[in-house]
Amino acid sequence: MSQLNDSLKYELKKNVFFSAYSDQELEDLFSLARTVTFKSRKEIFGQGDQGDSMFILLSGRVKISTFSTTGKETVLSFLGPGDILGEIALLDEGPRTAAAHVLEETRALQLQRNDFLPFIEKHPRIALQIISVLCQRLRRTDMFVEEVVTMQAAPRLARALIRLADSHGKEEEGGNIRIHLKLSQGNLGAHAGLMRENVNRQLKIWVEGGILSNENGMIILHNVAMLEEVIAEAAS
Repeated sequence: MSQLNDSLKYELKKNVFFSAYSDQELEDLFSLARTVTFKSRKEIFGQGDQGDSMFILLSGRVKISTFSTTGKETVLSFLGPGDILGEIALLDEGPRTAAAHVLEETRALQLQRNDFLPFIEKHPRIALQIISVLCQRLRRTDMFVEEVVTMQAAPRLARALIRLADSHGKEEEGGNIRIHLKLSQGNLGAHAGLMRENVNRQLKIWVEGGILSNENGMIILHNVAMLEEVIAEAAS
């Protein structure tokens, strides 16, 4: 892939991983990539797999999860166009630290380690950008662990919904925010560190209170301030 259209460049540069790249650097990098397509519900890679490539999403949605020894799933993030995955194993040749599953058909660019590392050597400034991205992800993981340990169900779910609104939400007429992810209650619970039954119970309360609604599998937030108040009360 030797050419990137302006729309894709714009989307990629919204991701902190690519924000420091010049247009020419993006062109050079993606001339090394190949396009791959993954069908819905397919696994891109599993936790513990050996990995020598990373992926840049062009379209679709991907769930990043870890699994305990008993099989309990924790959803770390939901990724969409412009996001990257698999960069840790690409850099250190170690096993995948999490699994990646496709939520809806996804197209991506795949970059191999043998191509990417020489590119970084030629552009050392970009290595600092990669370090910054990895540090941000570590901070988010630390925050997630803190939530699971210290927060009750309602504020934990409220925090997860606001986090999803920040990354996947779009404001609609009237100030409502639609989260553009079709999430099962199981996936939402795994992202908040809660059982599906607890998610179901709390969502019903908030639907009845007019705080949010569900339309075609997408959650719409009507009163973000109330969710923030739930979080603030838990912290006080």
